[in-house]
Amino acid sequence: MTPQWFKTFQLGWQHRRQRQRIALYLDCKWQSEWGAQQSRISSLSPTGCYIEDRFTVPHSGETVPELTMTLPTGPISVQGRVLDAMPGIGFAVRFMGVDDETHDRLSALVQGFRQRHAQN
Repeated sequence: MTPQWFKTFQLGWQHRRQRQRIALYLDCKWQSEWGAQQSRISSLSPTGCYIEDRFTVPHSGETVPELTMTLPTGPISVQGRVLDAMPGIGFAVRFMGVDDETHDRLSALVQGFRQRHAQN
């Protein structure tokens, strides 16, 4: 019989493999309970990102009311929920309420990045 932790691990891994996450550094600004913060994104997908911040890290489950990132095609602003936080390192955000245009821009960026790097 397979242990429950292994089944959970397998499901998590399968879910991650379906995501379209890319390693890409982008400057971002986000709103915390202490005010505006400047950070950088180190990982991006059409549904979320990882924000590196050594000093200000919200708790898991908190809402980020405004996150603005500068894509090569121009800035976009989204809202998100913190999925996982590591004080002194950063936090993962799942985007919420993303409109179709923003989702399409994020998807195009991710797919274009993947295609360019698959050719190299």
